Amino acid sequence: MSTPIRVFKADAGLKWFKAGLLIFKTQPMTFIFMHLLMGIAGLMSLFFPFLQVAAALAAPFLTAGFYQAVLTKQQGGKIMLVDILKPFTNKGNRLGLLRLSLYQTGAGILMALFSSTLFGDALAIMQQPNIDPNIALEQMIASISIANVILFFAVMSVYISAFAYAIPLIYFKQEQQIVRALKRSLAVFYHNILPLSVFGVICGILMFISLMLSMLPLLILMPICYISFFVSYQAIFMPIVPPSDDENVKPLSAEQSGRFDA
Repeated sequence: MSTPIRVFKADAGLKWFKAGLLIFKTQPMTFIFMHLLMGIAGLMSLFFPFLQVAAALAAPFLTAGFYQAVLTKQQGGKIMLVDILKPFTNKGNRLGLLRLSLYQTGAGILMALFSSTLFGDALAIMQQPNIDPNIALEQMIASISIANVILFFAVMSVYISAFAYAIPLIYFKQEQQIVRALKRSLAVFYHNILPLSVFGVICGILMFISLMLSMLPLLILMPICYISFFVSYQAIFMPIVPPSDDENVKPLSAEQSGRFDA
């Protein structure tokens, strides 16, 4: 029997973000470097196209490793940068993560084809050689339909929502069926659209401010957002932090580890 989805009020989004900030403060530099490693893995696929498949397959493992590090901190343990690689060797649902990465890669390809279909004319204008930038911009705007933009963002929202909670569901809940994990992730957004919207607005505003400053604040903000998102997963699916396997490790206090009864 699957774990029921808990439903929260809108203010839970703010509480999740605050909990993520408290966890981040327990070992900030490690979380920053972990997120940098995730970013570097993604950028390598842009500079070295032959690494695109490897980067896509590794992404869910690195994300699961980051979430595992958050859980370790909540349990009172110490984390190291190398801990983000644990899902590659742990006996957890590695096959499930691999299958999920294949699903996500396939969905990403379909999204790329879909966007090229909707905005093919705009892309063609961008690729024209020796065209005046002002004229190109005018032609691009004229070629883009508002209906297509709305349709694209609607499909993109479904894509993001389906995969957002699938990684922790597969890795921590040992969900064996990928489609079921995707459906449950979508269901979370349907039932908790208000708190997740509040959380998204908070992160979006802070990201915009960071971009206006110098982008350097993103080094701090992005790990906090990732931690806070995992806190939201725990609130919805895992309200009680499981104890550490090490009996000598004392968990963080309820205030430090984040409240899951928001």
